Amino acid sequence: MIRVILGAALLASSPFLAVSAASAQETPHLRISVDASQAPQKIYHVRETLAVKPGPFTFVYPKWIPGYHGPVGPIEDVVSLHVLAGGAPLEWRRDLVDMYAVHTTVPAGTSRLELTYDVVGAPSHNGQLEAVSTDVLTLIEYSNFVIYPQGETAQNVTVDASLTLPEGWTFGTALPVRSHTGSTVTFAPATLYTVVDSPIIAGAHEKAFRLTPDQELDVAGDTAQSIEITPKFLTGMKHLAAEGPALYGGKHFRDYHFLLTLSDAVGFNGIEHHESSDNRASEKYASDDEQYRPFADLLAHEYSHSWNGKYRRPGDLATPDYQAPELTDLLWVYEGMNEYNGKKLATRARLTSFKDYLEELALTAAGMDVESGRAWRSIRDTADGAPFLYEAPGEYYNVRRSAGDFYSEGELIWLDADVTIRRLTNGAKSLDDFCQLWGDGNDQTSVPVFKPYTEADVYALLNRVVPYDWAGFFHDRIAAINPRAPLGGITGGGYKLVYTDVQSDLQKAAEGLAKQLDERFSLGMTISNGEQAGRIEDVLTDGLAFKAGLAPGMRIVAVDGRKFSGDVLRTALRAHKGGTSPLELIVASDDFYKVVRVDARDGERFPHLVRDGGDDVLAKIFAPKTFTPDSEK
Repeated sequence: MIRVILGAALLASSPFLAVSAASAQETPHLRISVDASQAPQKIYHVRETLAVKPGPFTFVYPKWIPGYHGPVGPIEDVVSLHVLAGGAPLEWRRDLVDMYAVHTTVPAGTSRLELTYDVVGAPSHNGQLEAVSTDVLTLIEYSNFVIYPQGETAQNVTVDASLTLPEGWTFGTALPVRSHTGSTVTFAPATLYTVVDSPIIAGAHEKAFRLTPDQELDVAGDTAQSIEITPKFLTGMKHLAAEGPALYGGKHFRDYHFLLTLSDAVGFNGIEHHESSDNRASEKYASDDEQYRPFADLLAHEYSHSWNGKYRRPGDLATPDYQAPELTDLLWVYEGMNEYNGKKLATRARLTSFKDYLEELALTAAGMDVESGRAWRSIRDTADGAPFLYEAPGEYYNVRRSAGDFYSEGELIWLDADVTIRRLTNGAKSLDDFCQLWGDGNDQTSVPVFKPYTEADVYALLNRVVPYDWAGFFHDRIAAINPRAPLGGITGGGYKLVYTDVQSDLQKAAEGLAKQLDERFSLGMTISNGEQAGRIEDVLTDGLAFKAGLAPGMRIVAVDGRKFSGDVLRTALRAHKGGTSPLELIVASDDFYKVVRVDARDGERFPHLVRDGGDDVLAKIFAPKTFTPDSEK
């Protein structure tokens, strides 16, 4: 019934229906050429023509960018704007209420308006959406460069796009190419929606790895060595390309491209698209296991979004253009379920080991369980507040609760749902069956479309798998205030959360990459262990550090009379275990110093999952579906 409703009524009214073959042949409404030949200097030159009619005319720059869940379009990066009609400059004026809109008047007899402007790659206000480049690579997101007529929907604007790269650079993208001459690439006409949804990576060091006939890994890095990925990583990616369709029961893309940018200068990130994903990691991510290990689900998470987030999308996030606000209430499905499925796919593909996944799950469960913000903010409210919580500072994160929580706690909740389905059906069904219905269980290889859903649709589809009070199940975990994290999936999966004084290898690797000491479960704080060593990054407001008078931003200078270092702090914690004397810290707070004494009788505490009898349900959930690992044969 849900499939019939979505496939007929809702899809028929969707503003994002695939452009027809006939309309694709029409003269483009918009022609845009991006000259990235000076990308190493972090400046891009754009020339665009728009179909117009005489009279008042307003054009807009994208504000709400899909995947970022907020009004983060870097309008401040657009400079040197000129508006011309027949070569003659026109006056223009920015709207005083909507700063992303610009007004002008088109002269009589004019059918095309020409815009020229530059986009600079200086750090933008949100620190993640600016045009990205280094001396040897660039990442092109057309949402950074395009301007389009106000009032037009993203599917009603046909775009002719071209890109000029520095000489000798190669590129990877899911956007179909019409021609490639010298350093200039011209893409086939496509809707504005498809163009914005199709990022491009390019560089002096770029390489493509074919995973399946219709799936490819495109890697660009700062050095030739950085793109020489390990055989283990490539094998895992090939398994991932099979495990995704196996989980969702089919594919909804023509040719999928995993875009992977490897650069210490770019910053870690992952953004979903329908036929590709924009993945950014450290230079040695794909060649050094210790850098890769803590973030092994990066590509799997964004890949899963091709089905959950792009093909299936909350109706409130399905805006007709890039100016209308997104309503983010269902991000606990969009991102929460995807966090779970992404971890599941990464583990099934053996991009990460089942052992490492259990250690990561222990950290997630323990981290959610100690958040003091649980006393006032529900997971639903973190989703509702996503547009500002994504930009919230890290200080007092634990009492604030933030956008990351509907990912992390969402993972726990959807694991609980999976285990519940298995319990209710005596193992005959699982959340995989829901995902098969979610993905419709068949391949579609035409221009991508999407099928919107509501919260009620989610419950109805779950009831097709197994009848249950799913609305009540999720209300209790999503909307209600819960003092403790939802660990039903862990306990029902045959495990329990415990704390010991032994830190796992995965936890050590995660701390090393973050350059951080995670003492949430002992002292109730996290501490920088990098350039600002000793700086307190966050505290739990009901933890020992806060009770002793510590706060974010303070800096630990000495521990029990010795100059601070990570090793000194950890050695002191071990020495205080079981004792009565407090840990003595000398702390700098702005221009002041003070001595703070913290109860440290419990010593070091690190979370782990251990078997707790019964069936090992988690091992079954995270077992590969498309192959048998050599170690498990």
